[in-house]
Amino acid sequence: AAHSCVPAKGGKEEKKPETEPGNETGPLNEKSAGPRLGLARVLSLSDGNNVEERKALYNEVIVIASGLHDAYIELGELCRGTMEAVDVYDKFPFSEELTFDDAYIFGEMVQILMKLEEFDDPRLEKSLMGYGSVMGWNSLESYVPKLENAFKTALLRNVYCHVNKKCAEDDDVKQYFKIKLWN
Repeated sequence: AAHSCVPAKGGKEEKKPETEPGNETGPLNEKSAGPRLGLARVLSLSDGNNVEERKALYNEVIVIASGLHDAYIELGELCRGTMEAVDVYDKFPFSEELTFDDAYIFGEMVQILMKLEEFDDPRLEKSLMGYGSVMGWNSLESYVPKLENAFKTALLRNVYCHVNKKCAEDDDVKQYFKIKLWN
C-alpha cells in the first residue's frame, strides 16, 4: 500500500503549484563578478573571434566590482600596447595605500605611454609616481634617459620628489637635480 505523509497539526501544508511543472520562474540571481570574469577567461581559450564579447564581459565585471584588479588587467591585455589599454587602466580606482597589484597597472601604463612616446600625457606622470611609490626610484631609472632626451626634466623632478618623499627645495634634492642637469 502506498504511504502518504500527512502534516502534523499546525504544520504547513504543501501548496500546489498554480502553473504547470517546469514553467515556474523564481527571482533572478543578482549579477556577480566571478562568473562573468570566469566566462571571459574561458572565452580566451577558444578561437580568437570573441574579443568584443570578452571586452563586454570585462566591462560588466568592472561595473559590478570596480576594485577588482584582474578585470582591468585582463581587459587591458586585450588592448595590449594601445592608448585604449591606458584608458582602461586609468579607470581603476586606486586607493591611498598602493599595492603591488596597483603597481602592475601603473607599470603597464608607463610602458605603453613611454613606448608610444606620449610624454605630454598627464597620465604618464601619475603612473610614474604610482609605480615608483611602490617599486622605488630604481625601478624608473630605465625611463630616465628617454625622458631626459625629450626634455621632460620638470616631470622627472616632480616624480623624483614624489617617489622619494622629498621637497624640491631641500638642499640635497637641489644638488641632485644640479648633477642630473634637471634644474
